[in-house]
Amino acid sequence: MKKLFIHNPFFRILAPPLFGIFVYLIILLVNNNVGQLATLVSNQEVYVSMVLSLISFESMRMVIVLLSRFPIYQGNKLAIQVIATTAISVLIVLLAISQYYQWVIGFAISWRELLIFGILFMLAAFLYNALHIGNYYLQKENTLRIEQEHKLRESLESEFLSFRQEINPDLLYDSLEELILCLHKKTDTAEELIDSLAALYRYQLIHRQKEFVKLAEETQAIQHLIRLANQKHKNAIRWINKLEKNTDIELMPGALITAVDSVLRNTLISADAPLTLTLSQEDDDYFVLHHDLNDKLQTHTESLEAFKRLQRSYSVYCDRPFVQVKAGRENYIKFPMISIEQSVTEPA
Repeated sequence: MKKLFIHNPFFRILAPPLFGIFVYLIILLVNNNVGQLATLVSNQEVYVSMVLSLISFESMRMVIVLLSRFPIYQGNKLAIQVIATTAISVLIVLLAISQYYQWVIGFAISWRELLIFGILFMLAAFLYNALHIGNYYLQKENTLRIEQEHKLRESLESEFLSFRQEINPDLLYDSLEELILCLHKKTDTAEELIDSLAALYRYQLIHRQKEFVKLAEETQAIQHLIRLANQKHKNAIRWINKLEKNTDIELMPGALITAVDSVLRNTLISADAPLTLTLSQEDDDYFVLHHDLNDKLQTHTESLEAFKRLQRSYSVYCDRPFVQVKAGRENYIKFPMISIEQSVTEPA
């Protein structure tokens, strides 16, 4: 439900005439004039009752709209709404029927008839408010359920995307295709590919629940990734690690693998255009993955989305941004250094 039913045009058009007929029938019963039902269509008082019902419903709707624009303490909101809508609608209806009797019929309305109209339209106000409040809370509950469904769906989609990123189906299929090509003629190469593929996926599955891993562990997994990629690109990929001696650097599990995989899938690589990936430290705040740009005409969407998720994930753990800088023909992917604060309790 996009809005409450009291604002629905069909309700605003159809409800007042129906309630007006109901009011007219009640008045006939009270006055013991049931015989006038035969002239229901042509009787002017029926249409007066419809107009009064329209005035009552629209005045209550306007009061509800006005109250919704002002901050009212939640505990008193419903009570204020019921009292205000009832008082204003009944007062307007009584003034309208008094003027009708005075200017159209030609004499003042009796207190008894005025009391009957007041009671009927007071009951109408209570019924109107009951329907509105019930519809309001039903809409609110439905909205909460829809939000919960959206959150559950987003959570499931996030878990699915995370699972896909850990499995990396494109890498799996590429590796299996290369394995099929060399399985019968190059058994030694096939065994190496199987070992590298198993080691890479073993690393990702083992460290999937960890927040941080050592850079040395990640670079070992990178070696297996490069080995698999080199089988496809005829050893046109070179990996240079200038941080082998630095064992204190930590990063998110799979962060470097995701970045390297994104580079491999979006770069043209051949014997004439080899790819050199260099890992180095820029300063105390960043370590950098560098390579020459040679972009493909069509980008690999999944790897770029994984790269963006990596950027968002780094923003949770570090104040410094995870950035990619393209300068001329060179690309720099900068990983912020993550500092893990450890509290040391001194002995008393």
